[in-house]
Amino acid sequence: MRKFGLFAAMLAATVAPAPLAAQAPGDDSAVLGQSCDRECLLGALREYMGALRNNSPSSLKLAHDVMFTENNVAIPLGKGAWGRIDHVDAVGLEVADPLSRNAAWFGSVREHGEPAIYAVRIHVTDGKIDEIESVVHRKLPLPAPFGDVSNMVHDPEFNAILPPEQRKSRARLVDIADAYFDTVQINDGHVFAAFDEDCGRLENGISTTTRTSGSSANFVEGCEAQFKLGMYRINKRIRERLYPIVDEERGVVVATGFFDHDNELNRYVIKNGREIKTALNWPNSISLLEAFRMKEGKISRIEAVFTYVPYYMHNPWAGEGSNPPVHVIDPAACDVKCLTALADKTMKAYPARDWKSLPWADRVGYAENSTGMPVGEGNWLTINKVDSKPLIVADAQTGNAVWIGRVESHDQPAWGAITVSAAGDRIGDIEAVFRQKEYGMPYAEPVSGPSFSVLPAGQRTDRSTMLTRVDSFYRTLNARNGTAPADLAGNCQWFVNGQDLSTCSTPFTARRFEALEQVRDIKLLAVDEARGLVVMSTFEDFPAQRPTYTDAAGNSYQDSLSWPRTLQVVELFRFVNGKIERIDAYTSELPYGMQPHEPKYPAVGEAGRDGGRYAGTPIKPSR
Repeated sequence: MRKFGLFAAMLAATVAPAPLAAQAPGDDSAVLGQSCDRECLLGALREYMGALRNNSPSSLKLAHDVMFTENNVAIPLGKGAWGRIDHVDAVGLEVADPLSRNAAWFGSVREHGEPAIYAVRIHVTDGKIDEIESVVHRKLPLPAPFGDVSNMVHDPEFNAILPPEQRKSRARLVDIADAYFDTVQINDGHVFAAFDEDCGRLENGISTTTRTSGSSANFVEGCEAQFKLGMYRINKRIRERLYPIVDEERGVVVATGFFDHDNELNRYVIKNGREIKTALNWPNSISLLEAFRMKEGKISRIEAVFTYVPYYMHNPWAGEGSNPPVHVIDPAACDVKCLTALADKTMKAYPARDWKSLPWADRVGYAENSTGMPVGEGNWLTINKVDSKPLIVADAQTGNAVWIGRVESHDQPAWGAITVSAAGDRIGDIEAVFRQKEYGMPYAEPVSGPSFSVLPAGQRTDRSTMLTRVDSFYRTLNARNGTAPADLAGNCQWFVNGQDLSTCSTPFTARRFEALEQVRDIKLLAVDEARGLVVMSTFEDFPAQRPTYTDAAGNSYQDSLSWPRTLQVVELFRFVNGKIERIDAYTSELPYGMQPHEPKYPAVGEAGRDGGRYAGTPIKPSR
């Protein structure tokens, strides 16, 4: 994993006033910032934005190992927003730092004619771009600021050179930005940063410090006044703070990081006695690129671009992510009854906030929506009720029990598909998928999990045959050639997040999967021969590179959502007499290209994967 050049620059700035010639750990030279000055960096930045507008990544001067991320996911350059953009603002906020060799751009773009708020950081080495970190905020169904991009104005103060007496050192400028995040974190009325009286903040193209915006400024105007009121109490932490750009002459700092909203409190009282209800009832995070302008040690202007990402998501630029443990599957140590009990205990512990009493293994992996985090975080803090009649599919051969049913966060219902994996007879790993209605259709409010009776012996299908036919189903889905899998029953129905969409064969024969790029990381979770059930885990990529698609009848149609995304899917197949009679899928929307939360180097010949048939794609380091 790349450790970008700003680390060494920040180390020299914050640890000690060491001479510039002292080479810092991780740097390839003891002299930094000599090969590309500010104008050089801004030139590379403008070339990048021009290439983005023209969809011509090959026109850029790129290092052979260039790394590109969009919304914290490393994907190939040319994916994500690339190929979708037909307009880039002529004027954006531009910031550069020759010492760290980073530059950043803030503004808006249009994707297939639709506006999006956009920010990017690039790093240049030897005249070539070797790092690209972008944040794209689109008009999602979730509540978030989104300004009128036709009237977006970047404050000219960011470009004004300060008189020498108003400037502060790199270390002090970073301290001030960090104090801002300390103030926002668990905002309880205490202010740790100094603000100008006329401090203004632009977030996703809209002012959130003036009442004309119709935003949080309706409570009170101004940066400091809002923080003294304790309006942002929901910010549990500002995590993985990095400061890639510092411009002493202009008093500008650019930061990246995450705002974690655990939403354990869905209502809180601010300092004027007014009660505020959180916009979302479940845990979420926002990822950001944020620029600060300081003068005389006070924050005067702020501009930020941020978007929703899964709670507790990791920034690959901050170093290696979590690596969950690999456990040996032992059917003799935990049979179906044992696995079912582990899943039942786990789900009952959520509303009881009693995770500490669960029978944990010595090493445990835990993830929600493909994001690793400590047990006790995430939905452990918000779920107050779980289904009393869930579906549990347990399989001693895979060592998994999959719990599917209704969960409630602060009494708001959602679907939950939680896989509990055993290590011996204890809990070794939990992979939870939660799906709320706010993410849009398809969705039907859950009453309870699906129910399937035990089949008569003559209607059952053996394990090997079911897995072979599920494998054929996914191969046909990825082929997208207008043919349906051969093993679908004539009455097969397909449900997604509880909503009955269609007969199973219709989307295949009607060619309604054209927006789907691929189904990948296909992994077996559990099989129940007696009930004819197979549960799979997959990831579906939707690049949204085209605004419209054409079905088998020649009719034009649009993707259900207009932005690039990946769906993490827990998919249940019901077999009767050798045919797939029903499919139930439960999906979680993730940033495009996001990978499974799995061990980076799975053991060769790992037990419980049916000879490697569904081993999935292991995560490899980006570097």
